[in-house]
Parts: sequence; structure tokens; C-alpha cells
Amino acid sequence: GVDMDTEVTGFQKGHGRNMHSYFGICLPMSRVLLLDLDHTLYPSTVPTQTAVDAKITEYIRVHLNLPPNEADALRRDFCERYGTTLKGLEIAHGVDRERYCDFIQDLEDTLMPPPDPRMREWLSKTVMRLPTYLFTNARRDWADRCLLTMGLSDFHPDVRANEPSVGSLHGILDIGFMEWYGKPNAAAFIKAGNYIRNQHGDARLIFADDRLDNLDQAKAHGWTTVWVRPHDALSEAGSSHVTIDSLLELDVESIP
Repeated sequence: GVDMDTEVTGFQKGHGRNMHSYFGICLPMSRVLLLDLDHTLYPSTVPTQTAVDAKITEYIRVHLNLPPNEADALRRDFCERYGTTLKGLEIAHGVDRERYCDFIQDLEDTLMPPPDPRMREWLSKTVMRLPTYLFTNARRDWADRCLLTMGLSDFHPDVRANEPSVGSLHGILDIGFMEWYGKPNAAAFIKAGNYIRNQHGDARLIFADDRLDNLDQAKAHGWTTVWVRPHDALSEAGSSHVTIDSLLELDVESIP
């Protein structure tokens, strides 16, 4: 839409973080919530991500013919340098991204996040209060499967498409949506921010994630950031972000 502050001169701009101005009238700014998936929608105590990491290490071991300890070190190095191990493997070794995802996502059902009635209750309230998206470095089908095993599949965006009045997620912004760059790459946040503004106007973006590098990048783009602190994290590390120990603690109305 048109930005009235640039198109119309001589009118007072709104003041405060949650206000913006149309023809001098201060209106509350709409807000949009973006949620990471792994270790955010489900807690870091669930073994799912550890199992995925083990699959990534196994993929590297087999495809690059490395000993397990070297493969695991390379996984960590690529993840730290490129945001995702996949991006490092693509750049350095030209791996097939779809086959890679097929391999690392091939987990037994017992390793998937279990049903979570408390998250279901929290999500049902939250999606009715503001537009809510998943923003994940995983492929779309992984997000679909996690929602299914957690007992949250009726919050899937496809439900909203069929029944617009139903409270569900507005969308899933996955690694494919990000053109395979992934968080914390700036391109991922620019793409997501542009998409949200196109859908919802000049909204305030609230973003919850367990990784500080992702949150630091989001903050640099003007987003409001919430650190869902992993169970084994240092308590003082995320002092520049709103900090919670579980997404269930997040009351979007109370964020300053």
C-alpha cells in the first residue's frame, strides 16, 4: 500500500513504537508474529533436532567419505559459517538439496515431536489475536510433519485457505520460500519482511527463535525479537532480546 508519511506532507506523524499515522490520525500498528519451528514450537528437550543433526553428520560421512568425528566437525563449521549446513555443502561440494533434505528428514515417528496439548491451547489463542507464520530453515514437508505429530495439523495454513474464518497459521515461510538461503542470511529476512508487508501493510514484526544469530539479524532489520532460550543455554547470552524459556510464556500483548 501507499506509505502516507511519504505521500502526504504537513501532517503530524504518530509517536511510539506501536503507532503510525494516516492523515495525521494516530492508529495502532498491526502486528505479525513469526515463529521458528525446531526448538521453538517444540522445546529443545525433545530429541528431534539431535536426531536430524545425526542424520546430517551421516550424510556428510557417506558423501564425502570422512570419519564420523570429522563429518560432525564439518557439519558444525558449515552451520556456523553459512547459517545452514546445506548451504555450506552446496557451495563447497555441490550437493543435491532435495536429496539431502529427503535423507536428513527420514526419521522414525518415535523421534518426531510428540503431541503437545499446552502448545495447542497457546496457538489457538495466539492465531486468533494476530497473523502468525512459521519461519523455518526446514523444507515445507518437514513443517507439515511436525504439525501432524504435535497434533497441530488443523492449524495448517491450508485449513485457512479452505475455511477463512478458522483460526490457523497464515503461512509457512520455509527454506524454499527463502530461495534456500535460510536464516540468519539477510536475504531470508528481507524476503520474509517484504512478503509480510505485502500481505499485511506496514506491520510490526515479532519474531521468536532459539538461535541468537537469527535473532540478531532480525533485530538489525527492525524486528521485535524474542529468544526462546534452549534448556542448556547460558542465561545471560540473549540480553538484547525479550527472553523466555518456553513459547508458552509468550503473551504477545505484553511485549513492549
